[in-house]
Amino acid sequence: MIEKAYFKGIINIDEFTREELLESFRKGGYQLSEASFYKKVENMVNAGELVRIGRNRYCLPNGKQQVYSYDYSELTEEVASYIVGKYPYLDFTIFELVQMNDFVNHMMAHNVIFLSVESDVMDFVFDSLKEKYPGKVLINPTEDIYHQYWSDNMIVIVKLITEAPKGQLKKWHTRLEKLLVDIMSEPLLLASISESEYPEIYMDAFERYYIDEKCLFRYANRRKSTKKIKELIQDKTDIVLKTKE
Repeated sequence: MIEKAYFKGIINIDEFTREELLESFRKGGYQLSEASFYKKVENMVNAGELVRIGRNRYCLPNGKQQVYSYDYSELTEEVASYIVGKYPYLDFTIFELVQMNDFVNHMMAHNVIFLSVESDVMDFVFDSLKEKYPGKVLINPTEDIYHQYWSDNMIVIVKLITEAPKGQLKKWHTRLEKLLVDIMSEPLLLASISESEYPEIYMDAFERYYIDEKCLFRYANRRKSTKKIKELIQDKTDIVLKTKE
């Protein structure tokens, strides 16, 4: 257990880097080589003494929030395993519609698997999946096509936005920051989740989980949704953002 006195040298205790933490430890008299320190940081994260909230960004646990995680369905795990085996170097993420049941009042009774893949290989992935799951796969459908051919456990292939956040446990997992942006940016999700639910979704997410705001707004910029999301937060929630981006 590391004494909290060693965190006093950190200016912003809500969010800090490994380098800031190392400097704070050394000022407090705790001497470690960089290699030993990085191992110590990893052990502290695993022990719950530190929380990793983004790439080289950490905070102290506050007892109220937790790191977001989600147990994917057997079908999604199967699809992910199949894609990893067939396209080992492919960047992709998977979001399940029932993932939203953790946040919405009107529960999703049926699931849809949204598979985001790089645009230049979408056709190849589609051809592979439609053979394995005949009649259950759509590629980049319009809203009308989506509703016309909808079925439970349908797989919908959409374009992966460049620089989309990767999962922390597995790269294909959908991070909460990506989820919060996609529900306000992806047309098919906009058509699936009532706009009236958005304020509560955001407040619930920010209250219960650690949110990497820099990651969220960096991705929102890629999806041209920053203004829309900030207006929602400022006008319809009581969320106080830490970042000024």
